[in-house]
Amino acid sequence: MPLYEGDMTAKPRRATYRHGNLKSEALKAATRLVAAAGHEQLSLREVAEAVGVAHRSLYNHFADREALLDAVAAEAYTRLAAILVKAETPQDYTAKYVRFALANRALYALMTSRPHATMKHNPPLQAAVHKVIAQAMRIFCQDIESPAERRRAVMKVYITLYGGISLYTAGVLDQPSEKALIAELSAMNAGM
Repeated sequence: MPLYEGDMTAKPRRATYRHGNLKSEALKAATRLVAAAGHEQLSLREVAEAVGVAHRSLYNHFADREALLDAVAAEAYTRLAAILVKAETPQDYTAKYVRFALANRALYALMTSRPHATMKHNPPLQAAVHKVIAQAMRIFCQDIESPAERRRAVMKVYITLYGGISLYTAGVLDQPSEKALIAELSAMNAGM
C-alpha cells in the first residue's frame, strides 16, 4: 500500500542539481570563461550557469567574485610554474614564460591583475606566485648571494617580461613574431 494516496507525485529532479566536486567544476568553468572572454565581466551567475547550479551554491566555496578569480589565477600560476620548472637556461625560461603568456592571454591578464599587496591575505595565491618566482630565482640568480640583489634581479626579469609581453600584445612593440619577441627579451634578460 502506498504511503500517499491521491494525486501526489514525486517532484522531478531540479535541472540544476549536480553531483561531484562543485568547487573543482566551478574553477574549470571559470577558467574556460576567462580564457574565452576575459575576467573583467565574469560573474558568479555565469559560472553557476555553466556548471548547472544556483549561483548561491558557489558562495559555499568562494566568498565572492574576487575569491573565484584569485583561485583561477592561483591555478594558472601553478600551471606556469610547472612549465618553468623544466627551464634550463635564462633563454629557455624566457621562451617558456612568453609562450605561456601569449597562448593564454586572457588568463595571463587575470594573473597579472591580482594585487601583490593583498596576496599575504590569500595564501594559496601567494604560494602559487612564489612557485613562479622560485623558478626565476633558480635560473637568474644562481651567482647572486645578496637577498636584496636576488630580489632586484627577479624584479628586472619580470618587469622586462611583463612590459615586453604587454607592449607586444597591444601592437606597440615592433617585433615581427613571437620568436623575435622571445629573442629580444632573452637578450634583455641575459646576464641577470
